[in-house]
Amino acid sequence: MVSQVVGQRRKRLYTVVAVLLAMWAAALLALNLTLIPDTYWYSYYAVDYTVGFLRRGLAGELVGLLPGEDQFFEHRVGRWVSSGAFFVALAILAWWIAVRSGRSERRLQLALLLVVLPFGFAFGLLQAGSTLFGGTALILFGVSVARAKSDRSVLVTSAIFGAVSIVLVLIHEAIPLLFGLGVIAVLAVLANQLEQKAFWASCALALGPGLVTVVVVAVFGRHGVADELCALIPHAQVSNPLAGKPTLGQLLSGFRYYDDYHDWACRNITPFYNRDLVDGIRYVGRLGVAGMIVNTVFGVGVVAIAILVIGLVSGVSPRRLLPMLRQRWLAVALGFCMTVPVFMTGVDWVRWWVSISLDIGLVYVLYVSRQPEVDSPPTRRSTRAFIVAVIALALVPVGIVPAFLAPLPI
Repeated sequence: MVSQVVGQRRKRLYTVVAVLLAMWAAALLALNLTLIPDTYWYSYYAVDYTVGFLRRGLAGELVGLLPGEDQFFEHRVGRWVSSGAFFVALAILAWWIAVRSGRSERRLQLALLLVVLPFGFAFGLLQAGSTLFGGTALILFGVSVARAKSDRSVLVTSAIFGAVSIVLVLIHEAIPLLFGLGVIAVLAVLANQLEQKAFWASCALALGPGLVTVVVVAVFGRHGVADELCALIPHAQVSNPLAGKPTLGQLLSGFRYYDDYHDWACRNITPFYNRDLVDGIRYVGRLGVAGMIVNTVFGVGVVAIAILVIGLVSGVSPRRLLPMLRQRWLAVALGFCMTVPVFMTGVDWVRWWVSISLDIGLVYVLYVSRQPEVDSPPTRRSTRAFIVAVIALALVPVGIVPAFLAPLPI
């Protein structure tokens, strides 16, 4: 039975949910603007190619094209463009699920659910690193493959993604490593009709250019330039409340402590440009065994929550994806292996796991949008799961935690 029309009572329910989600999003935005400093996210745009070819240098070059000499304005634009682009991609995904691929009550529930999933609005707002551009590209890639009508269309889409990934790697070198699993999962599940050769060709077109660029950045990117970069960082007062060692109560009441951005960046950001791979591994070692275990358990839990909630609301079991993933098991294994260097050299383990939840959750929700169950009327159980999930994930937005027990950039 297909559920094409939502009754008036149900419409009122979803209108209320949508309004409450909008209020929740506005509250998070206000919290971010008033209490949570963006200093760390500005640092993603603090480096350009002034001292030579560097990793992430293109990010600084792009924001440097803006008129004027206010570097903080440039950094602020970069920080909000990354979040804004991600929100647009989420909106396109929600539109595809709720409208473009069919209309039903379950589809509407899934579209609203996207807002509060671990990789949803809170993640895009409060984890505003330039890796969000990779998440944006992955979502658009997934929707494009889902709407592709032929093998040729999939190959062309993969080639376009690969070309874009060259630019994205120069903005942040971890992007193809974090989201390569998502690309492979999209091709394995949503383009399951591809023959073996066409599948591997699509993977090569989508991932090859980005991975080659990662190697180029690793081999030819300058190291040992921390002092040169430090000299280029401007002096200005920025909010850095943690440096004032406030209590939790002070933080919640709007505690302010200001630090010189130049000094902060030279302590916490530019030293990374003096480090090699071994130094990066040692830095991650500061998490300790307990930190690694806690972050891994929490991160796997985040992925499990995303899968569980999508399955309960849609009525489509995640087990349905397993045969298609097993069919491409080698590619899927390579996708997981690509994430290992990110975990080895960066301490934001929970943030990496939330990115993996996007890799898996995206392909799952797009697969669900093709299944007949999503056009059947929701059951009491699925509606209850939807309401509980929206409330719980809104109250406890698990995607906003970068890591536990990690060294803080103070």
